Amino acid sequence: MGSLCSRAGEPAPDSPAAEFRSRSALLLTDAVFNKYDKDGNGELDVKELSALMADAFPEQPLTQEELKVMMQALDLNQDGKVGANELRAFLRCYDPKSHHIKTKTALIIIDAQNDFITGTLANPYNGQQIVPIINGLRDKVDLVVISYDWHPEEHCSFVESANAGKIAMLDEPKTFEPFTMITLKGDADRPEHQQMLYPRHAVQDTWGGKCHEDLVLKDTDKVIYKGTKPNIDSYSAFFDNCKANDTGLLEMLQSAGVTDVYCAGLVFDICVKSTALHGAELGFNMLVIHDACKPLSDAQVEPTKAVLASAGVDVLSVDEAVGKLSARKDRTLKEFMSGIRRLKPAKRIHREMDSMSSHALLAGPGTNPSKTNTFF
Repeated sequence: MGSLCSRAGEPAPDSPAAEFRSRSALLLTDAVFNKYDKDGNGELDVKELSALMADAFPEQPLTQEELKVMMQALDLNQDGKVGANELRAFLRCYDPKSHHIKTKTALIIIDAQNDFITGTLANPYNGQQIVPIINGLRDKVDLVVISYDWHPEEHCSFVESANAGKIAMLDEPKTFEPFTMITLKGDADRPEHQQMLYPRHAVQDTWGGKCHEDLVLKDTDKVIYKGTKPNIDSYSAFFDNCKANDTGLLEMLQSAGVTDVYCAGLVFDICVKSTALHGAELGFNMLVIHDACKPLSDAQVEPTKAVLASAGVDVLSVDEAVGKLSARKDRTLKEFMSGIRRLKPAKRIHREMDSMSSHALLAGPGTNPSKTNTFF
């Protein structure tokens, strides 16, 4: 496309580039989108996206390889095109004056609930120790999200439900022990897949489902609930274990323009890990604060760190997190692209864990979860 700049080096007032310098570009009106959608099909191909990015970042041109990576990052449904909603999610973070990507932070507090701290599925490593640490992080981020495990009474992850014949599974009926792996039958909402059985926990509207009494909660906090359906579990705060249903967290973070997501809570090697992997897969800069978490199995701390690191997730201490939050700055487009490249393995890693049993302990009947190291 031709030059969009005036003689003074500024974009012509009626050009798309000029619109990028206005606040309206952050909302990406249909008029702006249509200026780049040359074939009028409601989507941008690589060539059209290239023209848009040249205007959005005139001093930071992308190579063809970088443009390909950007296309993959923005194309959330992987259909080879970028739609208006996908581009809006990116432009919420774009500062039209500096041509930088604005940094906005969120803290996801995962499953800091009574049953996981002192209740039926109490953490073996004194889970309440992380509560004051989490409280100290709240005011350092832009957005706080509370994630609740929130199960109906006869949930498919409960050993009590299995023993009462309430679960549709392929396994022969017997008396199951906690931390036994079963295979759930497929249904309209889920494919056949493996499921770990746990003691009944985090039942909706019970004491065990409430957050620990010392955890600071505010009216401004956002809240999501996971594992709400009786027939499917959800370790991740983003999706259920078959990725058939989402919790609303993705839209929540995108609407707020969040770029960097810090994870804390319970447990490090299951729900925190799954949340961080999904977040990386979705393109967020994911950071897990390891000393604001507790594991189910201490033996899995280092392997979990390795998996997260391979997916581009930062695992850091609370002191390191506070340092990053205090020194945060906007990113150049090149820095943003570097972050996208780092996250590319996340989707492959999660795909290799499709059964989701790899997010959970594989232990025989009666095994103490704090003493086993059998995961896959």
